[in-house]
Amino acid sequence: MFRALGFAVPLLAMGPSTGTPVASLSSVVAAPATMATATTAATTFKMPSIATPQVSAACKTGTTIRLTATTPSVTKLCVVDGKILINGKDASGFVVQDVKSQRYGPLMRGTNVPNLQVQRVSDTDARADATLGLGLVNVSNGIGKAVFRDLVWIGSKAHPAINSDDAWAAIALKGKDADDVGTFEIKNFDFQNLFMDSGSYYQNVDGISTEGGYSGTISNGRVMNASDACLDIKGNVRVDNVYLSGCRQGIKAWTNQSHGLVELGTNRFVGILGKGTKSGARTITIDVLIASGDPSVPLFRSEEGVVNLHIRRLIAKPGQVLNSSSSYAGSKVTVDQRLSI
Repeated sequence: MFRALGFAVPLLAMGPSTGTPVASLSSVVAAPATMATATTAATTFKMPSIATPQVSAACKTGTTIRLTATTPSVTKLCVVDGKILINGKDASGFVVQDVKSQRYGPLMRGTNVPNLQVQRVSDTDARADATLGLGLVNVSNGIGKAVFRDLVWIGSKAHPAINSDDAWAAIALKGKDADDVGTFEIKNFDFQNLFMDSGSYYQNVDGISTEGGYSGTISNGRVMNASDACLDIKGNVRVDNVYLSGCRQGIKAWTNQSHGLVELGTNRFVGILGKGTKSGARTITIDVLIASGDPSVPLFRSEEGVVNLHIRRLIAKPGQVLNSSSSYAGSKVTVDQRLSI
């Protein structure tokens, strides 16, 4: 965890830590007239307290629950060593609450599940299934107003997804049709170790992925160690108080976006990857960006069109590379205020 504005914290190998080296005001990259105060008051990432599932019975081997319009809510359940817990379609207002699982494949796959609620669910030592993939929730064809809160998904490094042309995530809001729409809240989460085997296909496993029809918020949590992006974001999505590390890129942004506080540990390729378009420039704005990882990894790279990154307050190590030398021509990074770790 990073402490800024007079205090900062370096990272341990597995996440935010708690040291207190001094932070100092450094050079202002943008012209003084453009200096602005970040719109979020926070200047440090804080890992939230995640409520644990409250289960009422001993853990047992689970059988697949076939989701339909009449399936009752799944609550107070502890399951181990299963292939998939919930699979089906056409269920409105379905609730998954207080579920604890170990050594499980994906917990839920659904189609047309408006107003889905998933709260206080954990899946540890999670396994990938050769056909069904991996993850906590994988849904498409509409989510209405969905809520995802107090969630833990920790994958088994020994059981990654098979190399294929599928795309997986701890939470995947999928689909590109007119019905693939809805709003969501993802709050208080810890997602780690989301891997796909190497092979001829791109290793497409993210922490959280959202297609363009879905809008909402992602706040108070971390994603660590994914084959692709920690966050793969399309649509109108705001991110705040998140820590992203150990992924190919911390955020893969496909649209104009505005975010609160983001802390980037060391990601393998780039901190933020902006996907552009030939039809016009895009802009990504971040109120507070904390770069506590390897400063040689660029904070930003743009592809396929001009994308500009605007950082209102940057907290970074001296020598932090801001923009990749291979960014799409004309793309730039603007910093209003900079503090040094």
